[in-house]
Amino acid sequence: MSDLYRHIRRVDRTMKEGDAMHRQVLYVLPILIAGTAQAAAIPELSTHQARYEMDLLSATQDSQMTSIKGKVKFEIKNDCNGWISSEDYLLEFGYGSGDSAIIVSHFESWEDKTGNLYSFEVHEGSSYEPEKQFMGYASRNAAAAGNEAFNSLAPDSVASLPDDVYFPVLHTRSILERAEKGEKLFSANIFFGAEPDKSLKRTSTVIGTLQKIDDPKLSDMLEMKSYYPVQVAYFDPASTQLTPDYEITFHMQPNGVIPYYEVDYGDFSLKASMTEIELLPTPDCS
Repeated sequence: MSDLYRHIRRVDRTMKEGDAMHRQVLYVLPILIAGTAQAAAIPELSTHQARYEMDLLSATQDSQMTSIKGKVKFEIKNDCNGWISSEDYLLEFGYGSGDSAIIVSHFESWEDKTGNLYSFEVHEGSSYEPEKQFMGYASRNAAAAGNEAFNSLAPDSVASLPDDVYFPVLHTRSILERAEKGEKLFSANIFFGAEPDKSLKRTSTVIGTLQKIDDPKLSDMLEMKSYYPVQVAYFDPASTQLTPDYEITFHMQPNGVIPYYEVDYGDFSLKASMTEIELLPTPDCS
């Protein structure tokens, strides 16, 4: 997953503090759209490109936010050895004061099919601060060094990761495997591409039963006509608070496609609705 949600919270806090010169904004559609080649009982996962429209879903009186408008393009490709995911977005935030903030970002990651190696690159720009570029990589179950991560924003240090850490592809695959078995609960630590102190989250997932897509237009776009409602709560692993930093509800299809999702921050929430999907060719890995 990604760092969009950190930026949204920074924007919201900055607007409430009245700092019109340094708007802090957002980054990343959660990357929960991929999988490994194991578990033949689960349908083959889709390599595809999807486009989404993002809008404000709700906001309390305590929130300064009055609108969110944006476009997101997500792509997942199979390179035989692993999965390449990329995400591009353009988002504009509106506030009751009349101020607005814009951010554009490109995120790309690669995860090998064992779920043991992961790398990412981030390039983001905005209307309120200079461009930022950084990259990193991580490994799990490495016999010599254990689980560890490197980030170019902290070039002189290597971070240790928990024994049970998941990378995004492996985490998604694990959710889908449990959904196929009828399991409802799943807790895990997940590492994704973000700034060093925001890359690791503790998650708690609730998986619902398979449901039929009831939107005819959306159903016509998709190969599969059903989805699992999946709610994931994301926590700071160093915090003892029972309230998550944010929660995401996904409509996750058995082939890994996500036609719709919502993000809840407590004082406001947003939604992302798929507008287009294009299937991508699967490589010949023989």
